Amino acid sequence: MSPVNPIERFLHGHAYGPRDSADPSSRVRPFVTISRQAGAGGHSLANVLMEHFHQQPEKDLFGDWEMFDQKLVAMVADDPDLRVSVEALLGEEYRRATDDFFRQLFTATTHQDIVMDRVFRLVRVLAEVGKAVIVGRAGSEVTRGLGPSVAVRLIAPEDVRVQRMMDLRGVNERKAMELIDKSDNGRARLLKRHFRVDIDDPLRYDAMWNTGTASFDSIAEAIITMLRERAAKS
Repeated sequence: MSPVNPIERFLHGHAYGPRDSADPSSRVRPFVTISRQAGAGGHSLANVLMEHFHQQPEKDLFGDWEMFDQKLVAMVADDPDLRVSVEALLGEEYRRATDDFFRQLFTATTHQDIVMDRVFRLVRVLAEVGKAVIVGRAGSEVTRGLGPSVAVRLIAPEDVRVQRMMDLRGVNERKAMELIDKSDNGRARLLKRHFRVDIDDPLRYDAMWNTGTASFDSIAEAIITMLRERAAKS
């Protein structure tokens, strides 16, 4: 008998597990999606947001949240039906069709659209389960129509993003700019191909922040206010 697919096991356990209707947290299942330019600080915001959640008095609404980026990557990378590198998943690589074709020929990787379909399914289930901060992975589009939720996009001036990338990756300015261009182009290509939308369209998000001028703490507090309002209406 073949081993149970870990993603299928996760989907089943979380999507169909019992919930206590008497538990307020079982009725309120919000989530947050964070889209960002490379170097705009998506992971930094997610970490600050989790810290702010812990400080809120409403434990039914703000308790037991999870952040999904590396955890999501691990779930997909562990799928025995897929051949994809952790590095490609972490980097959110999405190549042109011809580039992906030749990569499959020489490295025996799974077609990237099959991988992304699995990622999208998992992201949607995480949103349905709720209390998830989902960084990247086209989260705002995959979860559109679900709620209550807050979809945000982070931007920043190029010099700010380059400096952050240099500090994060330990590279020089030229390499940092190359990494930023590659990442931003791949993310834009992904949303254009799968959802026919422009990643920079402000109407695709509930809010956009410039992290070159707005602090992560102030952004986190604004998101918390929005979650309170939306949870109260749900």
